Amino acid sequence: MQVVMDEDEVREESEVKNNINAWRQSERKVMIETVQDLIQTSHKYAKSQYTPNAQRVRWTKLAGQLIWYKDQILKNFSLEAMTIQLEALQKRMEESEGERQRQSVSRNYQTIVFRKPEERKAEEARNAETSKASKSDDPEDATGAVSGAVG
Repeated sequence: MQVVMDEDEVREESEVKNNINAWRQSERKVMIETVQDLIQTSHKYAKSQYTPNAQRVRWTKLAGQLIWYKDQILKNFSLEAMTIQLEALQKRMEESEGERQRQSVSRNYQTIVFRKPEERKAEEARNAETSKASKSDDPEDATGAVSGAVG
């Protein structure tokens, strides 16, 4: 079963999608900046001469985990960007396919219109009336009547 949506609903849906995507991108940017700051801080503490050896291992492990987390955020961003591009490409392809079909139909074929039975009967009645009128107005009938009267 297909659900038909008005143009307004489609436009509102795309506006909502765009707003959500913009919000996600801004939040993702903040997350990446924050994680990058944490990575730098953990590297600084891991390399510091004032950090005890027992904690140095923890700071190094934290830096590795933060790098992995940042990588996951960037991967998700690239997948979402690819999804957005794919949706735009699909929309352009559908529009171009529709345009191509309209052009081929309008160029190659005439439109066939089937009349309703009532219209067909009315037209047949008009044709019958015009054929009767044309027979009585025919010059051949008039000359035959005149020649029969004379001869």
